[in-house]
Amino acid sequence: MSAQKNYDVVIVGAGIAGAIAAYKLAQAGKSVLILDGGAEVPPDRSAYMEKFYLSMAKTPESPYPNDADDPRPLVLDINTWKDRPPTGYFVQNGPLPFASTYERVAGGTTWHWMGTSLRLLPNDFRIQSMYGHGVDWPYDYNELQPWYGRAEWEIGVAANVADQEYHGLTFSDPNDPSKPYNYPMPGILQAYLDTQLAAKIGNLTIEGQQITVSPTPQARNSIPFDSRRVCAGNTNCIPICPIQAKYDATIHIAKAQNLGVDVWYKTVVYSLSVDKTSGLISSVNYKQYDDPSGPATGEGSVSAGLYIMAAHAIETPKILLNSATNELPNGVANSSTQVGKNLMDHPVQLSWALMTDPLYPFRGPLSTSGIESLRDGDFRKQHAPFRMEIGNEGWNWANNDPWNSVNEFIAAGQFGSTLKSNLNSLFIRQFRFGSLIEQMPLETNCIVPSKQYTDNLGIPRPEISYDLDDYTKAGFADARDVAVQLFDVMGATDHTTVDPANSAAFTYQGQTYILNGAGHVMGTYRMGADRTQFVLDANQQSYDHSNLFMLGSGVFPSVGTANPTLTIAATTLKVVDYIIRSVLK
Repeated sequence: MSAQKNYDVVIVGAGIAGAIAAYKLAQAGKSVLILDGGAEVPPDRSAYMEKFYLSMAKTPESPYPNDADDPRPLVLDINTWKDRPPTGYFVQNGPLPFASTYERVAGGTTWHWMGTSLRLLPNDFRIQSMYGHGVDWPYDYNELQPWYGRAEWEIGVAANVADQEYHGLTFSDPNDPSKPYNYPMPGILQAYLDTQLAAKIGNLTIEGQQITVSPTPQARNSIPFDSRRVCAGNTNCIPICPIQAKYDATIHIAKAQNLGVDVWYKTVVYSLSVDKTSGLISSVNYKQYDDPSGPATGEGSVSAGLYIMAAHAIETPKILLNSATNELPNGVANSSTQVGKNLMDHPVQLSWALMTDPLYPFRGPLSTSGIESLRDGDFRKQHAPFRMEIGNEGWNWANNDPWNSVNEFIAAGQFGSTLKSNLNSLFIRQFRFGSLIEQMPLETNCIVPSKQYTDNLGIPRPEISYDLDDYTKAGFADARDVAVQLFDVMGATDHTTVDPANSAAFTYQGQTYILNGAGHVMGTYRMGADRTQFVLDANQQSYDHSNLFMLGSGVFPSVGTANPTLTIAATTLKVVDYIIRSVLK
């Protein structure tokens, strides 16, 4: 740990938002300290890879440490979300489980993200104005568009503009709008199965939209970029890219440190202090640990002129609410009482099928294409939109294959060459759709610090209440109906099964569905124009404390259907530019 210095900025969290912010602030000559609860960035990823190889369950979390002093949620705990005492980090109250997880490790969840780098659509910024649901953003797509371009170059996105010009998306050079825009790298090649599905779908129209299989923009190298290697086609992007061809935030941590940014690892922030006279944030309070199995080894506070919360959409509101005092009974930055509320994800509807002819999945990244046709349309007045990710990992996520099928075949008496032949025939024809549905913000979907359960450092764990509204459920049902239509058109055999006893099952209009999480945690300290309804203004500056800014997907007023990481990067660049020009000038 570095000695206390006079910092211009203290940043809480070393994920993509905190790392990019620190790097850009350091480029502007500011002194910056990052506090992160995870262990330091390892010299290489071999230990993480070994842990992944030896893990029986290949979950998003399997390569990474789960320290008792800095715990995080696990996919394997979702099925026991009703247990008391809780078996996992989350304390869940339902009615449905919040089914997404994240990493508390330097670099954050970008260690295990897929790399999908879609922009939000123009209409995603105005869903209330256009469709009468949710809330609008405090600015439109055109205002964020140049920052999307800068973000794509900052993290390195591979795509071709011509493939992405749908639903009103426009592209121009962020430094000269009169010039055409090019992504940093040409697009990743589509998997063979993508081309086969596209050919089978043909000219199909659903809900007034032409169904098209589109290449997915991805933050992974199709050519050498930023001193990183080219994607080698490993299909384990979730949970880990073995060669860092896929972007992760440790890249920006290193860049920031090279410019003099200090990073204190194993430093878990639990509250903020506020000066009673000025109303400004006066310090960040933390606990430190050395041994993951031992108690806290230190406790202290650190001060700066400006503070940035970038600790994720679960941890950030937990810290703010845990900072309540007699003067601020609702917690820090919470005069609106909206901190911790409006928790959102992209609920995922999984449908899986078997094609007649071989598709040869498992070659290349986990997904290289999607059906983006139903991300927008007039139907949004009736039900939520969705994008359909085309999975390149067979039925691994959908049905826990190859494990399940291997055991079923053996139980049926198959062995030797017969078993091998039948498994090969099955695995080369598998595919799945993962439909990511836009979720509406609900005040009742919230996170608060638990009053009963704490972690190993005595810090309250996050207590979550979560459900889906009927508009979102209707989108979920429509996603399933569209998958069935597509399977029929393609001549594929639908193998989707639903177990009503599943702890994530819900019923809508007489049909049972299984909720899956996308790992997209959003909306718990959202920005907007009305300080009585929102936590932050359009610059992501606290309405209550002028020296406090917040970054990440927690600022999203609504979530559209795009994976959030690119938008996190774009909004971070936009806000940091404002801070440099107008606050720390």
